[in-house]
Amino acid sequence: MSAAFRPEPVRPAVLPDGLAALYAEFLRERFPKATPRRIDAAVAELSEAFTASRADLAGSYLNRPPVRSAYLAHFHPLQTLRAGVALSEVHARAAARGLWPRPTDTLRVADLGAGLGALSQALLALGPEATGAGALELVLVDHQRSALADARELTLRAAALLRPGAPAPRVRVADARLSDWLARARRERWSYDLVLAGAVLNEQHGDWEPLLAGVLEILAPGGVAVLVEPVLDEVVRKLMALREAALHATTTIAPCTHDGACPLLALRRDWCFTSRPARLPPDIARRARLLGHQTDSVHVALWAFAARDTLLPGVLGHGATSHGARARVVSDPMDGEHVLCSADGRTRTAAIAGAARGSLVSVSSA
Repeated sequence: MSAAFRPEPVRPAVLPDGLAALYAEFLRERFPKATPRRIDAAVAELSEAFTASRADLAGSYLNRPPVRSAYLAHFHPLQTLRAGVALSEVHARAAARGLWPRPTDTLRVADLGAGLGALSQALLALGPEATGAGALELVLVDHQRSALADARELTLRAAALLRPGAPAPRVRVADARLSDWLARARRERWSYDLVLAGAVLNEQHGDWEPLLAGVLEILAPGGVAVLVEPVLDEVVRKLMALREAALHATTTIAPCTHDGACPLLALRRDWCFTSRPARLPPDIARRARLLGHQTDSVHVALWAFAARDTLLPGVLGHGATSHGARARVVSDPMDGEHVLCSADGRTRTAAIAGAARGSLVSVSSA
């Protein structure tokens, strides 16, 4: 009996209604002298820096108003869109396995390397199914003080837009380097139901393992961590290797369709990311076309997990080897074939109509 595959249906990713306008309004208020021409030039410079290596950027680039205005105009909405793709997949797959946090009173969220708060704002866009009906506490951690002030205000405005009628979240900021903040969090025994980290690891100059250890130590029982990184070959493979090194301590939620060892690490040419069709806001699509970037899809590298020693009794997924009959497409079609990653390892199959690299596909007997 052979296997048949079909792409799982997904809707194009879009920013929630009103959010792009909210960002544009904040840009006009905060940076009234930022002309479109100046923003376009700064976006092009930032794009080149991001594509080459974010580690080469000045550590506090968002503290510079010309850079922050360009980032807010273009990259922040894109980051929120990508974060929404990542979090929507993580939430759906975690909820199906009983792994999404369900606190009885307050959902506590730590947004590490928050920047302008894209991950927190994407979380708000998921709605009460993800954030719960009770209180919501967000702590935005970053060493860029000026950016944090904007991040807090943007997050509060986004909450008012995206959660009408719900209590306003408590949003705190922590102006600190991640290593220092994590050390304090461990000393003070702070714990969080969700730990979010966007484009943090690839900006680390040293090993990633100490940051992972810090994340694991601040997860509350039943908590989930979501790490989102840019889709760069070297970054994604390093993220895959980090997951591999932590198999004994974590239960993977996404992007993998299984909890086993990664079958792609042995081969240099295969690496894993999530892909989804997208509709960009018009001005962002215009700049993307000028830069030669894609305008009809977004790609996200992520790793979401629960810590094995913090899983609540009775939850599903602890020690599981497969997340159902699913596979991830990890190649473009080559010679009429796709390469898949699943609990069965790395396999080849006839090219799957409608599937793209990064797609999830369902597996059925045929």
